[in-house]
Amino acid sequence: MEYKYKYLMVALLFSAVAAIALAQGYPLTVEGPITKDWQGVQRSTFARGEVVVVETNVTYAPGYYYYAPGGISYLEIITMWHGNSMLGLLLTRDTITPGAVKTFGGGIGIRYTDPLGTYKVEVYVWNGFPSEMGAAWAPLAAIKTTTITVTP
Repeated sequence: MEYKYKYLMVALLFSAVAAIALAQGYPLTVEGPITKDWQGVQRSTFARGEVVVVETNVTYAPGYYYYAPGGISYLEIITMWHGNSMLGLLLTRDTITPGAVKTFGGGIGIRYTDPLGTYKVEVYVWNGFPSEMGAAWAPLAAIKTTTITVTP
């Protein structure tokens, strides 16, 4: 009888951990993306030939249930799209510890031949590329987006 209770307690413990994981969501959060000109002025309308500076902050919530000694290693990818065409890509790999905030950004040039209209900027934070991680691949933060307008 004693073994049945141990197994029941272990099952309840795993169920509680799984419930906490589902309630807390991702271990990292993304603030932004914020778009700026090359002088650091925040804006969302750009002309052909200009550079769009994209900046984000990644935060590791200190109260998150998951603990990784030395922090969580992550891959952050920022893309810029016009329709189904990717016109820019930035990426970094880093490690973040509980309570820390990491800032990342870069510039994406708008070519004189790029189309006019609305562009979508997307931010992904993963534990690595799917091809590297295989079945262990996972997103570590919710996808964040913003839009810019490109004018003549």
